[in-house]
Amino acid sequence: MRMLEPIAVAAVAVGLLVSGCTTDTAPADTSTEESTAMETATPSPSPTPSPTLDVTVPPKRPEAMATPSADGAAAAASYFISLYVYMYATGDTSTWRQMSAPTCAFCLDAAADAEAVAASGRRGGTPVEIKSAEGLELKPGEWFTARLRVIQPPTIEVDTSGNETQTSDGGTYDFDFAMTWNGDWTIDSIGVEPVVSE
Repeated sequence: MRMLEPIAVAAVAVGLLVSGCTTDTAPADTSTEESTAMETATPSPSPTPSPTLDVTVPPKRPEAMATPSADGAAAAASYFISLYVYMYATGDTSTWRQMSAPTCAFCLDAAADAEAVAASGRRGGTPVEIKSAEGLELKPGEWFTARLRVIQPPTIEVDTSGNETQTSDGGTYDFDFAMTWNGDWTIDSIGVEPVVSE
């Protein structure tokens, strides 16, 4: 999977110190209370694991994309990012390219890279988290911008035998979109900036 931009990540570990107090007083006899509590306690149900997103399934277009508005722009940008993961997992760049303007260098480079990955027999595609998405209307019904904050987890690219061929550390990125509405959305350009700290 194409690296967005390398960034340095500083990890801050926070330790919790638990202290205990002791006294000379003998503890009260709680064996009866503990026995009663054990008899009446019911086991907690095990948490159900969240379903894993299948990145080989084409993402669904949000309904908000049908509207040339700030919300529509944010929805279209979010959909475009979900296509980013899908095309690296499958090599299918058709919808990505359909939405990409000839002026969008990031769009064209990413599509070419995803196609090269697929042609070599490798595969990638780790689900990303869109932390926030905001749209802005510049010219009513025509020109828009959108900003997404995206969390990309560490990714592993594997070959056809399942051998690891590349890893990336992931990170948090701000994506700035310039977009046009002409009956549907066209991505004119994308700028990507790493978020060093929040």
